[in-house]
Amino acid sequence: MNPALIDALRQNYIAYFRLFDGQHGIRVHVDDATAWIIANRPPGNHILRTNFDAARVEERIDALLQTLRRKTNGIRWLLFPTDHPPDLAHRLIQRGLQTDRGDFWMFRSLNRLPTAQPPHACRIEPVTDMPGLRAWWSASARGFSMTQRATQIWYDAYRRHGFGPHARALHYVGRVEQGEIVTSATLLLASDIAAIYDLSTLPTCRRMGYASALMRALLAEARRRGYAHAGLQTADAVPFYQRLGFEIGFQEREYFWTADQVEPKDQTNAC
Repeated sequence: MNPALIDALRQNYIAYFRLFDGQHGIRVHVDDATAWIIANRPPGNHILRTNFDAARVEERIDALLQTLRRKTNGIRWLLFPTDHPPDLAHRLIQRGLQTDRGDFWMFRSLNRLPTAQPPHACRIEPVTDMPGLRAWWSASARGFSMTQRATQIWYDAYRRHGFGPHARALHYVGRVEQGEIVTSATLLLASDIAAIYDLSTLPTCRRMGYASALMRALLAEARRRGYAHAGLQTADAVPFYQRLGFEIGFQEREYFWTADQVEPKDQTNAC
């Protein structure tokens, strides 16, 4: 486990959510102690970073939850190996937050890239204009078996962010014969790491090598731009990414807070 890489990818993750800030009532807050997003819709409500002084941790938890209670009825609190204080997970459980295993965070060096022949007639292209973004949006929604209406927020965020070589969020598609888009993803360049988000493939085109071809192109682009490491998170595609050279860095821990739960008092000294 490399703490520097973990912090870099988390900063990249925060940058990803900041792309949505201010639209459709979405609020993203970032300071030295915490980072969180409240959307009350996709892409969800998440606490992304916690860095509390151990001497005031209960006070800081109370203040954070009081702030969130005014904005939402529930949130997913993510804990990472570099969060503070080290016993924060125990304190959240004492307050009645439910817990579950979260996503895997994976990393790979870009010193040596995976090589393989791309599938026949598959070409990887960047999104460079609005028609391209609309095509990306349509393909991504289909790849995730969602409607375009359900993924409107992504389209609006990326449309506002813009295109071109200096954009931090770069979108790519894989096309086959007749120009059909079969796979799509986003490469986000931030915090000295290249992170890959929202990789999807049409259900009828999976296990044909298209997503792997797109991934290899994204990794090559990241290295061309001078990045030394790539990262991503995944819930259930670990073997796929391992075949592309990624290694598991850690598995996040998730805690779930709801506004109607009763929080125990004076639990710090409980037996």
